[in-house]
Amino acid sequence: MATTAIRFFQTLGTALGAALFGTVITRPYDGPGPLTALTGAARVAGVRSYVDAMDSVFLCGAVLMAACVLMGLRLPRHSGPREAARIVADVPAPASSGSRGHSSPLR
Repeated sequence: MATTAIRFFQTLGTALGAALFGTVITRPYDGPGPLTALTGAARVAGVRSYVDAMDSVFLCGAVLMAACVLMGLRLPRHSGPREAARIVADVPAPASSGSRGHSSPLR
């Protein structure tokens, strides 16, 4: 179930990221139309406008990545498997329920 949830959020993030960066590139792009149909000075202006729009996309991506790195650095740290094993060893065993003979993990 956890793997499915991770894959779902990866897919959702990909779709939202493509939509967001697609919006970022189309907003500043003020080219005259499809670049393949242009010639001469109009083509040069269209390519320049497209390149400027792509610069905006990469700048937004860099800012987003920097924010993610800063949030990642604020995550709590632990010393690894040995620390996890010590924590598990310190957890008391569940008490058995007297009448039914089953142990309850919720106690």
